[in-house]
Amino acid sequence: MDVTVRELMVLQQRYATLAIENWVTHSVFTMGWWFLVITLVGPWLIFMKLLDRDRILQIWSFGLIVILITTFTDDLGSELCAWIYPISFVPVGLLALPFDFSMIPVACMLIFQYFPTWKKFIIALVSQAAIFAFVGEPISVMLGTVTYLKWKYIYSFVFYIVTGLFAKFIIQKWTT
Repeated sequence: MDVTVRELMVLQQRYATLAIENWVTHSVFTMGWWFLVITLVGPWLIFMKLLDRDRILQIWSFGLIVILITTFTDDLGSELCAWIYPISFVPVGLLALPFDFSMIPVACMLIFQYFPTWKKFIIALVSQAAIFAFVGEPISVMLGTVTYLKWKYIYSFVFYIVTGLFAKFIIQKWTT
């Protein structure tokens, strides 16, 4: 095995050990952790009540695109130290699970469902992006679930808009 690969393996093992230790001693059952539980479960409960079952495949496909984009981007940002998750839902792996698999995609799917025209969709998407970037993210920072190192709220604002627009474009091309 290459020396660099071996060193990376040792660092990954050390990271996993520290992450689990941090999660057990400083994360699980804290106020921030309960916030993550609510943001993971709550949106899906609401979504299941509001879902237009006649368009379920189209809406779920849209949501899957959003999940793929947010998960990839979140992992990339974490790896590049743009942000860290001092309090996480799980100790290792998908650290931003409540955001990447619940809050963001559910909000986007509801916008996609209720605002079918491009104009209305864009207005709703920009509103959602502003609320998430300039209200939700500062709350997450305040609760200690995320710390931005090389990231600004305005980047998130743009990211939410681009993600929603891209997902809608793909779905419309695919289904029409």
